[in-house]
Amino acid sequence: MNVFQNLVELYNHLSFESTYRNVCKGILENLKDASEGTVYDIAELTNSSRTTVWRMVQKMGYQNFSDFHHELKRAVKQYTYYNRLLPVEQCHSADLVKEALLQQTMQAYEEMRDEVDTDEVEQIAEELFHAERTVFYTPHKCSAVLSLQQNLAMSGRETAYYCLFPDMLEDSRHLTDKSIVIVNMIEHAETMDMEPVFESMKMQQAKIYGISDKYEKYLDRKLFTSDTKRVVRGVMLFDMYILMLSEVYRMKYIR
Repeated sequence: MNVFQNLVELYNHLSFESTYRNVCKGILENLKDASEGTVYDIAELTNSSRTTVWRMVQKMGYQNFSDFHHELKRAVKQYTYYNRLLPVEQCHSADLVKEALLQQTMQAYEEMRDEVDTDEVEQIAEELFHAERTVFYTPHKCSAVLSLQQNLAMSGRETAYYCLFPDMLEDSRHLTDKSIVIVNMIEHAETMDMEPVFESMKMQQAKIYGISDKYEKYLDRKLFTSDTKRVVRGVMLFDMYILMLSEVYRMKYIR
């Protein structure tokens, strides 16, 4: 999770009446001023109090305002490295962007064709059906996951989906050895340490399936071996894999 993903996810997650949502909105609309200001400056900028700013920072999973502000300042200063889907040399024209995306799409297709084991997908579908609970942890909402969640719910399975670090950490404490967690830790510029979440999942003996380079040692099953540094290809592969899993699950368990 990077600081921009955190801010956008929290903003989308909160109700229109939430004071924290207004703080997120104020920061996102005034990133340069917020990155250069103190907690008091941000409170004034967002028409809120210092306490409200501090509590919003906690909701994103930061231990203190200094950690949040350091990441925000770095992200604004080095924005070219954040939220970048393609290398800068492939972004000098719309034609180059199109060609680069088509190339990664073809690579995703080839990896899906050559690497994904359909027997394993059916096995995972069966495990989800018998799991006590299936949870998804990703940096942002994914329509493929929402599709699979609907199919799990239609067959009476318990399921949940979290994108914010504090929500993941809190949920992980309620997992059991009969829980399955599907994770996608592909990130554009990872700044937040997700180790506590993975440690908590392991402590509860939950099964962890997904993709991650940094946290691969925690995975009980790596869904595919794509280079997750190629963001577009990794995102496409994950989405296609989950959509396939969703359709296989529907075929097997929903009549």
